[in-house]
Amino acid sequence: MMKIDKVILKGFRNYKDATINFNNNTLIIGENDVGKTNLIYALRLMLDRSLSELDIEPSELDFHVQGGVQSEELEIIIKFLDIKEEAALSILKEHVSDDGECVFKYMASKENLDYKLYLGQNETDLSEIQSRYYLKYINLKYISSQRDLSKFIAKEKKQLLKISKTKITEEQEKLDRENVLAISKQLVEIDDKVAQLEYVKTATQEVNLELKKLAYAHDDYDVKLNASGIEVIDFINKLQLGAMSGGSNVMLGGDGRNNQILIALWKALSVFEHDSNDEVVFYVIEEPEAHLHPHQQRRLASYLYSELPSQCLITTHSPQIASSFLPSSIIRLLKKNSSTYAAMDGCTKDLEKVWNTLGYRMSIIPAEAFFSNGVFLVEGPSEEILYKEMLFRNNVNIDYLNLSIFSVGGIQFDVFAKVLQALEIPFSFRTDNDVSKIKVSGVQHWQYSGVNRCLGILNKDNEKWAHSKTEITRDNIIQDQRWTIFEKMINSNGIYMSNIDLENDLVNLIEDAVLEALEKEDAKKAIDYLQKKKALRMQKLVANLDQKGFEKIYESDFGAPIKYLIKILMSKTILKTESEIELEIEYAPEEGVA
Repeated sequence: MMKIDKVILKGFRNYKDATINFNNNTLIIGENDVGKTNLIYALRLMLDRSLSELDIEPSELDFHVQGGVQSEELEIIIKFLDIKEEAALSILKEHVSDDGECVFKYMASKENLDYKLYLGQNETDLSEIQSRYYLKYINLKYISSQRDLSKFIAKEKKQLLKISKTKITEEQEKLDRENVLAISKQLVEIDDKVAQLEYVKTATQEVNLELKKLAYAHDDYDVKLNASGIEVIDFINKLQLGAMSGGSNVMLGGDGRNNQILIALWKALSVFEHDSNDEVVFYVIEEPEAHLHPHQQRRLASYLYSELPSQCLITTHSPQIASSFLPSSIIRLLKKNSSTYAAMDGCTKDLEKVWNTLGYRMSIIPAEAFFSNGVFLVEGPSEEILYKEMLFRNNVNIDYLNLSIFSVGGIQFDVFAKVLQALEIPFSFRTDNDVSKIKVSGVQHWQYSGVNRCLGILNKDNEKWAHSKTEITRDNIIQDQRWTIFEKMINSNGIYMSNIDLENDLVNLIEDAVLEALEKEDAKKAIDYLQKKKALRMQKLVANLDQKGFEKIYESDFGAPIKYLIKILMSKTILKTESEIELEIEYAPEEGVA
């Protein structure tokens, strides 16, 4: 099946020079104003037949601006693969390679606001064409994010009826003619009943009175409201969509339900219109989740990429929809130096293998990370409870900063880290300084589990610390001559190591406050208590811990991973000083305890 393989944008709107790879069904995500709609519009310029030749002429605003300098030219290149459809081959002819590849190119000049179109087997072998003559057989169907649901439904309904008439048999057509005649007779009966309505008679009497004052040769000329004067076809075309529930007629629902009706109509129309032998159609939908409940959003995502007959491209802000897509089918757009690009150049197969290793961990939670400016990974629910309460008590509003905290459900930071690295989403975490035993050729050894976990995530396997034949303690690790360089290196990458583990470090930091909050006599009992039924007992601790305790936690090594992410966010925020960021954090709207 013919599909869009990649799009190259040079000097176009947000894009200075970006290559963006696509998959069979592709999700496009990114923050507001990053250029999702502009990417879609680049496709529409060459493939949307609802845009006229006048519509696709460039304006000065289409040329990329960076550092006050505007591009003199813009290019949009679309590469297609797997062209096997008869319709596509017949219209593109010699422009398709033996491997079923073809390139479309749109090029415009700022000097005269003129544009040219090209086709060819590859990017270096292109021929100019005079129009988008291929649109009859190769095009895209588009639903905008800003859609008038009622108007769109009416339009799609009328088109669906029109095409449906061409699909019926001669016998069905004969039956329809008989029914139309019967409807016409019924409209005459309705006409008599309408005329009997008192307010209708009064209204027409007033009109006829004024007509007589104006009349000259047609004194017997009267007007009336006439149902039988309505053409039956017009009558049918003006029918409104209704709904049935429990066997009774009901009004159509709100915008959420109407959005579903719109997409169902659009899909039904596409099935009628689309014949793979006669036409290649690509489907593009912006923000289909509008007005829908989260469960309906996930169902909608599955419906779109499974039911539409060819390649489907979707833009979204919905984690529910994102959770239905593999990362290898996600394009994450982001900005760098005032220009938009795609992380990993868009869809990449390299992520598919990593994603599969997530297994049961894949859920709505990591999907939300795709939309974050930074992600703090923690080992389990007890860490998540502590950190969220700590940030709340210190007026650090992570929702305002678009930061997320996720539990990896153990120590599998590397799996999540690889996905986040590939999508260029900053992350940080704090992990235990674990030591474990291992037998090598039957001999007892000790391994630096925590240290080597961090080095593995940073792809520094060749720098991992070798097993030791003598017992390792945490004190040994910190006193090791390699520790200072190691700690500096991992901290610069957002990775932080506990002195021991969460419970020991926490009690050692604020022992008196913890003992009072948990009503324990000594540190050992408090640590033992926290290490059993971890989440439940951490909830008790954070509920009873005083404000000074939370302030001290945040100012310690516990707060370092969050401060690392905030620093990255600050460095990417234009025209905001450190003090301004701090003010935003301090006075950001609070939404209650997480």
